[in-house]
Amino acid sequence: MPNAVKSPLYELYMRYDQWKEEHDALYGRLLELCKLMRWNPGNFDYPFWGTHHRSVHDKFVSFMTDWQAHLAQEKQIIYPIARSAICGGRIGPAAVLEQEDAIAGQFYEAYLSAVRGGEPPEDCLSRLLQVLMIIAEHFRVENETVVPAAERLMDEIEYIGS
Repeated sequence: MPNAVKSPLYELYMRYDQWKEEHDALYGRLLELCKLMRWNPGNFDYPFWGTHHRSVHDKFVSFMTDWQAHLAQEKQIIYPIARSAICGGRIGPAAVLEQEDAIAGQFYEAYLSAVRGGEPPEDCLSRLLQVLMIIAEHFRVENETVVPAAERLMDEIEYIGS
């Protein structure tokens, strides 16, 4: 297809498998981080909060870097299709996802600011957990609405093309 005729639907069709693979891998990493956050240092034995925060921080920052890159791709390819393929308009799943993305970004910046500012590890971990909870909700909404709609769309395109 000539470069001048690239539509969001064409982009989705060409990149869907890669996007879905990245989506699933990121979701797995998110679950791994959530499991790490269920850690309880012996009934609030504070000396271990710092150690736990150091062990989670690098994994979290790496995840966020990858998630934000993935999100940029979603905003270009997935969200335009989701707006038209799923009912709801301004209050539909795509709009909710965009709002959650912005909120997650704000909480992530607050986390990074807390780390740079030397806040206590338990406060940093609390902020980190807030970000994870927002992103977990993002994945829930995507997995329940956007992914099934995109898969139906891919099936229809394959059917038409056969």
